[in-house]
Amino acid sequence: MLPADRSTTTLSKSGTNRPGSSFGTETPIQYVKGVGPKLGALLTSRGISTVSELLHFFPRQYEDRTKMAQVVNLREGEKATVSLRVIDLKRIPIRKLGRSILEVRCTDDSGLLSLKWFHVPKGMDARFKPGTQFVATGSVKVYLGKKEIIHPEISWGVTSSSDIEAGHPHVGRVIPIYTEIEGIPTRFLRKILWEAIEKFGAGLTEDIPSRFLAAHQLPTLAHSIREIHFPTGNGEDIQKLLEFATAYHHRLIYEEFFKFEYLILKQRLKMERSLAPTFGDQTGTHALQELEAVLPFQLTRDQKSAIQDISADLSQPHPMNRLIQGDVGSGKTAVAFLTAGLVLAQGGQVALMAPTEILAEQHHRNALKLFGIKLNIGLLTGKTSASDRALILGRLISGEPLLLIGTHALIEDPVQFKNLCYIIIDEQHRFGVEQRRTLRKKGTHLDPVSGRLLLPHNLALSATPIPRTLALTAYGDLSQTLIKELPPGRSPIQTKVVRTKSDQGLSYQLIRKELTQGHQAYFIFPLVNDSEAEGFTELKSAVAEAERLSTEVFPEFKVGLLHGQMRPEDKAKVMSDYLSKKLHILVSTTVVEVGVDVPNATIMAIVHAERFGLSQLHQLRGRVGRGKSQSYCFLFTHQNTGETTTQRLEVLEETTDGFKIAEADLEMRGPGEFLGTRQAGSLPFHLANIVRDRDWLLKARDDAYALLREDPDLIRSENISLKCYFSREGQTQFERLKTS
Repeated sequence: MLPADRSTTTLSKSGTNRPGSSFGTETPIQYVKGVGPKLGALLTSRGISTVSELLHFFPRQYEDRTKMAQVVNLREGEKATVSLRVIDLKRIPIRKLGRSILEVRCTDDSGLLSLKWFHVPKGMDARFKPGTQFVATGSVKVYLGKKEIIHPEISWGVTSSSDIEAGHPHVGRVIPIYTEIEGIPTRFLRKILWEAIEKFGAGLTEDIPSRFLAAHQLPTLAHSIREIHFPTGNGEDIQKLLEFATAYHHRLIYEEFFKFEYLILKQRLKMERSLAPTFGDQTGTHALQELEAVLPFQLTRDQKSAIQDISADLSQPHPMNRLIQGDVGSGKTAVAFLTAGLVLAQGGQVALMAPTEILAEQHHRNALKLFGIKLNIGLLTGKTSASDRALILGRLISGEPLLLIGTHALIEDPVQFKNLCYIIIDEQHRFGVEQRRTLRKKGTHLDPVSGRLLLPHNLALSATPIPRTLALTAYGDLSQTLIKELPPGRSPIQTKVVRTKSDQGLSYQLIRKELTQGHQAYFIFPLVNDSEAEGFTELKSAVAEAERLSTEVFPEFKVGLLHGQMRPEDKAKVMSDYLSKKLHILVSTTVVEVGVDVPNATIMAIVHAERFGLSQLHQLRGRVGRGKSQSYCFLFTHQNTGETTTQRLEVLEETTDGFKIAEADLEMRGPGEFLGTRQAGSLPFHLANIVRDRDWLLKARDDAYALLREDPDLIRSENISLKCYFSREGQTQFERLKTS
């Protein structure tokens, strides 16, 4: 039987709790009964190298096998567990295939049931001797009036209710179903987990301080692990198990959030304790006022509030680490330029890094347009000539107060700043941690007065509103400012989901009307070429549709094509023609999602809108509505689009609030839409879900913050176990998230 919830364990020399034996939960996986070197190597390659990692490989679902069915009551299509006795067996030859089917006829004294195998494991026949008793589980079929189960799961050695009551991993209980690993069936995984829990389960170390567990009435780790894998209930609570809503699931969910939030908050505390140059005198304030005075528009309340937040941070002797979130067109870059002017006026250098040349050039163009010579601005991209590059590098080395706008070119080795004090990163999630770290190192320098190391201030901009629950995990080490107001004079974009051909015709009429009035339109497609359709022949591509729109639909207007496979100079030429109104329609892929600012464009038409996430659709929609004219967004999709997709797209019809859309997208699609698939997959959670378990996230964050305030170095006796965990592997989790 599985062990009871014991608390007496011995401590090994390495500090690992061990259940009264020479083995502990850090034992290599190959030493678990039934594994061995070969399977051990396979499991290790899939991230399960120790007993502890095996115990944290949780079921994906559960199946109720608490009740034995009788053959006489079996119905076609149901999954059942039956205690059977072998009557006889035979081989049914299939001459065409050169093999045979194994059929075993059985009974439970209430009726006859056939078990069949089309692929027969070696030695299977010998196990089914007449009179042998066992338990079979599988889906019932009826063939020629006879009941049968194809490829059932067999449990040997279970012949009576007393056997089941004695404890068995496969029958007589709610059993766990695991994701198969490289052909290792869930039954085998269930068996080795049963063995691992029996031998090592009581040796699991409690890392979370007991007072926090007690405050939330959470069970012990050993008890929780055992109950999650092999519930002792009678099947009535299976719905809670399937929803990860038992107290035992909550215990593990809380622990995952607690450990992660502790590291996030510790990183934030570390930044708050570091030193940075200060920019808070009257010179900077006066420069800020002068720059604001030349703006051709009034700042919104949110923009003013953001400037106050940043100015307050810059005046502190600790590095700012702030994220500004706001919809496309909310004025984030204007805030960045103004606060950059504050730093320049006091002798500091500023770097603004953008993910694309188009966006960098646009920022440079807008800064010059808004402030002219009042801001000392430079541009550095891959297209910068050698002579201009040399000139810029010389200005940086001399210490000239300069706002240098650029792409990844800013982090190349030849680029050296003498006094980089303020770093602005636009669309931070598009840069890897090493790229951000390299730029930050260029601003790390010794204070000539105190001789102490100073770090630069950091500001991140995001046009993708990030839901609060996600922000608390992925961006929890950043202070956050929201810009929700749009500049005055902007009309909300009218959005329409287009499903039928008649609606498409009406949409084309409105688009033609806008083009005739001198406005411009975008048509966005998910694919560049038809060859990318991968079997989805109904999908339209940018290349093919650009030709069709030009020759068949809008022949009186000029159509341009833009996609990521084009050469940089060709992309620049197309964008230049579109900006100068030489093109009426721009057919593109999502390459226009970031960086294109065309106030004259009033139409955004997105074809196969069902292929995009809500936040991405919202980003694309934000490419229009940047002027004073009414703008429109058409979401073209199939008439037979499923209910879920329809509900998703209707969210965009109902609101232009990016934060509401972001929350809806997070609930429907998960964090990948915001972090990128790779980074989202790196959130180090086995059970926790930031949407479903939001309440536990907030509880864990509050508790982690309390612990950091009380014992930041974890030196108290009740916190030593947690300290050992972090020194062993916890920091790796944090780095894995941040480096994705």
